[in-house]
Amino acid sequence: MSAERRGAGSAARWAAALPRHPWPQRQRQVCAPRVCNRSRSWPRRSVPASEAAARILGQPPTGTRSGGHRAGRRGLEPGRPPPEDAGWQQRRRPASPTAPRAPPVCTRSASSWASRWTRPLMIVTQKIIALAFQVHDGLGRRAEDLSVEQHRLAVKVKPSFLEYLSYLLNFMSVIAGPCNNFKDYVDFIEGRHIHMKLLEVNWKQKGFHSLPEPSPMGAVIHKLCMTLVSLLLFLTLTTTFPVTCLVDDWFVHKANFLTRLCYLYVVMQASKPKYYFAWTLADAVNNAAGFGFSGVDKNGNFSWDLLSNLNIWKIETATSFKMYLENWNIQTATWLKRVCYERVPWYPTMLTFILSALWHGVYPGYYFTFLTGTLVTIAARTMRNNYRHYFLSSKALKLVYDVVTWAVTQLAVSYTVAPFVMLAVEPTISLYKSMYFYLHIISLLIILFLPIKPQAHIQKQPQTLNSVNEKKKD
Repeated sequence: MSAERRGAGSAARWAAALPRHPWPQRQRQVCAPRVCNRSRSWPRRSVPASEAAARILGQPPTGTRSGGHRAGRRGLEPGRPPPEDAGWQQRRRPASPTAPRAPPVCTRSASSWASRWTRPLMIVTQKIIALAFQVHDGLGRRAEDLSVEQHRLAVKVKPSFLEYLSYLLNFMSVIAGPCNNFKDYVDFIEGRHIHMKLLEVNWKQKGFHSLPEPSPMGAVIHKLCMTLVSLLLFLTLTTTFPVTCLVDDWFVHKANFLTRLCYLYVVMQASKPKYYFAWTLADAVNNAAGFGFSGVDKNGNFSWDLLSNLNIWKIETATSFKMYLENWNIQTATWLKRVCYERVPWYPTMLTFILSALWHGVYPGYYFTFLTGTLVTIAARTMRNNYRHYFLSSKALKLVYDVVTWAVTQLAVSYTVAPFVMLAVEPTISLYKSMYFYLHIISLLIILFLPIKPQAHIQKQPQTLNSVNEKKKD
């Protein structure tokens, strides 16, 4: 007798020696140990003695499965497991090792717990750095070395500790921002905010005998309506086109390149409403408190966009990468310009994008986005300086130029910001491979082979008070 048969006989004798079940009409069963999983408790599955013996020997099970007698009484086939067992087996069945697996996407929903405290810290970080530079401009630099904007925002008196904490932690902007200037905030607290903006206009020429009293009611209602629309779009579009679609097997392996371009644009559009909602609501909160008055616009209407963080119309109709960035997260873009772009002597564009990535956090997707954005910005600037003037001779050519540049800008932005939403390395590489790294390659070719026009080297440093005074004398 072979060792295998002796082992089978021993296992059968071991199974037969088990205590008999109190109900003889039912088959003796050995219950498999229950899987201990706090997040998901699996149902108990009964294993017959013959199958238990076969498992001990590592052989395929023979005979009928558990629950055969009960299945027969229920009208099912005796050898067929009940539906709950089939579902359990389907859940427990391991995936095929050859089946393609989508890379995990580290979305913001997976790390939403961190946003409860990281976003307020990001806003506080902006305010601390902005105030530090403004105090340095007011106390550590000569007035003639400052630009007009730096001179206007310079803080020439050291703030008290109470003013410092109030500026950093005021309830209007501590959660979602936006970042504001210290002098504007102090003017608001002391009641001079609106009055000083109104003094910039000659109201007597407009027929006013005294200063008007602008109300933020209209601006607040308008922005609350925008938040409602953004919320509805978020609940419909964002859930219909989640970012996880970008790593599906259909998108990565089966869709053609044009379909991927269009689908990427749709998914990125669907990810915008949550930003529209948060930033517009934060702006409305500040306006409701009376903060954010920016003066009178060119049409003579009161404007409450001093703290506005985005211009949705200009974002969706942007015809250049620069125009898109200037109208998206406006206060952060202004902060980056004032603390980095206007102050560093070399490579201002690259260093500004790197600072933006560091400020956002340590997720790899941020660095993919901002390093790609550096290439795209330089390439777009080079293309614009080399070819835009050819399309300004007629309105028809200008219209064609605007349509083409709008489409290119929207697709380029979708390609660039996709890692910002996915955050992780693996889905980003998977997406860019499926897109053949086309924008990286095109941007590098433009930078390497197109000539750099002299007008591209516009002086980066802003005008100082000395240069302004010299122009006035001339």
